[in-house]
Amino acid sequence: SSGINAEYGNGKDYFISISGYLVPTGFGRPIVELVRLREPIRKQNILVDIEQAEEEKTDLNKPPLLNIPKELWRIMDYLLHYALEEEDLFLTGGSNMDIGAVRDAIDTNEPIRVSSVHSVAEALILFLNSFSEPVIPYEHYPICLEHCTHFTNSRRILKSINVAHRNVFKYVCAFLRELLEHSEVNKSDAKTLSQIFGEVLLKPYLPEIAAKSTFKKRSLFVYQFLVNDYDE
Repeated sequence: SSGINAEYGNGKDYFISISGYLVPTGFGRPIVELVRLREPIRKQNILVDIEQAEEEKTDLNKPPLLNIPKELWRIMDYLLHYALEEEDLFLTGGSNMDIGAVRDAIDTNEPIRVSSVHSVAEALILFLNSFSEPVIPYEHYPICLEHCTHFTNSRRILKSINVAHRNVFKYVCAFLRELLEHSEVNKSDAKTLSQIFGEVLLKPYLPEIAAKSTFKKRSLFVYQFLVNDYDE
């Protein structure tokens, strides 16, 4: 709990007590940490699990427990089941209440219950955008832009990225390719999807560097993996 002093027009000060509690969430946590947590993040032993993950995440050569964060798998599995034929996916916004429900569901391993699949789609974007280190790590960002039109080189670059980050990138692109398989119904196209996901999968260390000139290159890098099959 904490408190603040509020001063009113009559010159009197009033002390207002404020209390609350922090709720653990997978949003905003590093990928390398999430792939080492098997249990939902709000489980009773979460503080112990996070401390262990913190100790392990510096050893990037140690195999992760999970291929991708379970939170990401939950969101995308829902979309694969209920949204493949939905038009304007990732273009139509969701409701804040639904997005909060998605967050609570993946943090507690409860079923996702929402009024619209668009809320789950927006939750996916927010989740990917929340990582402290982007899916394509900062150190690889410049070279990815440099080879954004050369698929062979882009594949080689991806192989040099930490396995947890690489798996997330591969899984997201595989999901988007599946979405494109239903484009006759959902009206999706690779160019639009690459523009949307290029902004969240590749980000510069300093936001002000992300000028319009780099927007196209980030989109092109993702675009290559949507129009070409990729498997190591």
